[in-house]
Amino acid sequence: MADAEAKKRQQMEYMAVGILIVIALLIGVSRFKKKDRDDEVFSRKVFNEKWKEVEALEEAVPKKEFAVNYGGEPDETPFKSPMDEKKNAVLEKQEDVFLPTLHVQGMVWNSRRPQAIINGAIYNINDTIILEGTEGEIIVRDVLKDGIHLRYMGRSFMVKPKIEVNTIEVQ
Repeated sequence: MADAEAKKRQQMEYMAVGILIVIALLIGVSRFKKKDRDDEVFSRKVFNEKWKEVEALEEAVPKKEFAVNYGGEPDETPFKSPMDEKKNAVLEKQEDVFLPTLHVQGMVWNSRRPQAIINGAIYNINDTIILEGTEGEIIVRDVLKDGIHLRYMGRSFMVKPKIEVNTIEVQ
């Protein structure tokens, strides 16, 4: 008897689940059912209006394409950079630039604030050294283990400190 009751309960559960599935399908179909022919995201009516605009734009496009001809001098190269001429002009204009005499007394590198001691003054990176009797400015670009990188009159220089060894006599 318990078996018959369990079987009946199981059939009722299956029927309830089946009815719920049918109801869910009916609700889903009714939500997505088209009510009208123009009831689409992109209806035929809107499409035809947009297509007329596209046809009008197509008529404005020229039918014939024009050929491109290179009419340069025979000795000119079409791929030559205009920057090459500027570089050559700058190189011709530059003369030999010599760094004024500096007395490098020390330097601190590999720190948060690298510094150089030049002519008795302490300079940080991007500081300007102004010497009397010289034109232009000397800019400290970087302080590294191999030396101090300076910029003077558009040219880069590297200066190393001279090592002075003081000997101590032992008796």
